[in-house]
Amino acid sequence: MGANTRGPASSDKLERLALVDFRTKQGLACLEKAIRFADQLHVLDTSGVEPMDSVLEDRALKLREDEVMEGDCAEELLQLSKNTVEEYFVAPPGNIPLPTREERATMLKHSEL
Repeated sequence: MGANTRGPASSDKLERLALVDFRTKQGLACLEKAIRFADQLHVLDTSGVEPMDSVLEDRALKLREDEVMEGDCAEELLQLSKNTVEEYFVAPPGNIPLPTREERATMLKHSEL
């Protein structure tokens, strides 16, 4: 079990996370664009810049009591989304087709979990 087995598994995981199929020209173009964008960060001079915990580090955040005005409407809100997986919104959709709501329900019904 050398580096050869690790590469495809890592690629598969990255494909799942990115929702982009890297076996297509469109998927590879998307990956290359993301790498070019990230490479721009290497040219920034960050010497002497302290890492931040928050963009609002220098401000006092005022807390307030939360009051629930409405609720129990997750299913209704998910119906408004074009793409969802289980009970989550999917954005951006990528180029890997996602199962339909009915297909997901069938998969979940037949899963052992």
